[in-house]
Amino acid sequence: MADNQVKLTLTNPVDIARKDELVVVKSSELNGIDFNDCSVYVDGKAAACQAEDIDFDGKNDSLAFLVDMKAGDSFKAIIKPGKVEISQSLVRAHAEMSIRADRPEAKATDQRIADDEFVLKKVIENDPAHEIHDKWYRFEGPLIESEKAGYRLYWDKRGIMDAYGKTSDMSIGEYHRGNHHTLQPWGRDILNNPGGALGVGGLGIGDDTAERFSPMIAPYSKIIVGNDGPVRASFRFQYNDLEYKGQKYDMAWDVSMSAGQHYMTQKVHVFNGGELDMMAGLTNFTASPDVDGRYCWARQGKLNWVGSYGDQVAPDHDKEKDAVSAEDMGLGLLWKHELSSEMKTTDREFDVLFKPVTQLEYYSLHAYNYEKESPIMSSEEFYIYMEKLSICLANPIQVSF
Repeated sequence: MADNQVKLTLTNPVDIARKDELVVVKSSELNGIDFNDCSVYVDGKAAACQAEDIDFDGKNDSLAFLVDMKAGDSFKAIIKPGKVEISQSLVRAHAEMSIRADRPEAKATDQRIADDEFVLKKVIENDPAHEIHDKWYRFEGPLIESEKAGYRLYWDKRGIMDAYGKTSDMSIGEYHRGNHHTLQPWGRDILNNPGGALGVGGLGIGDDTAERFSPMIAPYSKIIVGNDGPVRASFRFQYNDLEYKGQKYDMAWDVSMSAGQHYMTQKVHVFNGGELDMMAGLTNFTASPDVDGRYCWARQGKLNWVGSYGDQVAPDHDKEKDAVSAEDMGLGLLWKHELSSEMKTTDREFDVLFKPVTQLEYYSLHAYNYEKESPIMSSEEFYIYMEKLSICLANPIQVSF
């Protein structure tokens, strides 16, 4: 009905102020309101929202919106029919998979980008002939970003989750040109990843000798872009007939980011084959005297986390810029204590080994000291941030109807 409204009570259960917190409402909770044509109001003002495709089937199935909340705060929100456009100059959440325009997969109807050299694809299947540095894919795989941080995953046998540091509100997807290893107006590729580590929360099978989740490990794999902002961006890696220890598995690895956040949410779903041994890795630079590492095992109401901070940024390819650079960054990985069996520390990475599961969720991030707004400038600031994040992620905004 046109006059339907859904009233929500939102409660912050922790004594920490929260900005740009994501709230997701399922279609079954919307009292018949079309989530493709509705608006969310907080204190009488329209809030940024979007219809979401949570299960990557090409159909929207929920509504996501952002709220700011004071410590221990509670207030009402209203969902009403009718879309209210909110003026927004920034690209606050973006996911992209694009392929070279001269590839057979590219169609004339595809949207061309990056000086017409690439086209955007919603779904793309792996070609077994794909090789490292063949330049088929922009960013060498999918890109995901908020206005705070960006990441790409090498969609080849490396399977590394790489990091882009952002120095402005510019979207990497829109402004990325030329050599991304030297500082551009938007930022640059900042992760130094020697020794084949998994990068910023990359996923593997088994233990610290894990095989990476590249397109090469399964007879069939594809990438699906689920959402592209303005509130949240996401993509899915789908694998069929993945073989491990004589058993075949079908599984999906979902990566998402919401506006205003540094971290990626990583969810794994094993659809066929039963429980699977998995691990997540975080590149380890703590052998350097200029890098400080720390970890925290969960107490009640928190997540486990491991992190590092300091001069762990790849050298700028421009020697003059590198000579005056004072770049630092933090790297972090967070997970529920009950999901993990152990954490190993090697010269190349921190490895979190998970118990065999069919459902897995964890978080990974970087924070760059050249960020435009409120950069994290020291290890102490970074670990305070990690501790607060571990509390907020373990205690999401409570929604009641």
